[in-house]
Amino acid sequence: MAAFVVWVREAVSGRVSVCEAPPGALVRELLPVRDSPGPLCDFYVKCNGRRVGAEEPLRSGLVYSVEPRLCGGKGGFGSMLRALGAQIEKTTNREACRDLSGRRLRDVNHEKAMAEWIKKQAEREAEKEQRRLERLKRKLAEPKHYFTDPEYHRQCSDMSERLEDSVIKENPSFAGAKSSLILGVMTRL
Repeated sequence: MAAFVVWVREAVSGRVSVCEAPPGALVRELLPVRDSPGPLCDFYVKCNGRRVGAEEPLRSGLVYSVEPRLCGGKGGFGSMLRALGAQIEKTTNREACRDLSGRRLRDVNHEKAMAEWIKKQAEREAEKEQRRLERLKRKLAEPKHYFTDPEYHRQCSDMSERLEDSVIKENPSFAGAKSSLILGVMTRL
């Protein structure tokens, strides 16, 4: 029998090359050979997305992919995720989701709230103006409380007369006219 053609995708570079394989060739012959013992452990071969055993024969016209074997960890990541999942609370907030048109629900809800706020803006302005007018009317209205104590008024007038008499006694030149100083003192009392 004649040799057949096999397509091989290299492990590191991803380049596809054509290899001629003799009849009866095995998959292990595609693996890179090193001086170190056990080259079969460092790589594995896939054909059409499925892993192929090293002792299977090669078939003509198929694409074989040589993949490097990745070293695994200790494990335990799944149990760590389960423990973390028990601590996380489920949320009912769907604001970050999207509607059928692709818009975020947060944005849609915000637009609705803004439209409602704008509708009520005229009402708020009217209420504000009403409160301002009421405040102004209260300020302009006459005071409800009047201070009418005849004794207090009598004492004020007596005190101003005594003050004027004492100033005139001290300086007789003020006898003819009332001083602005006396008026200022009397108005402060």
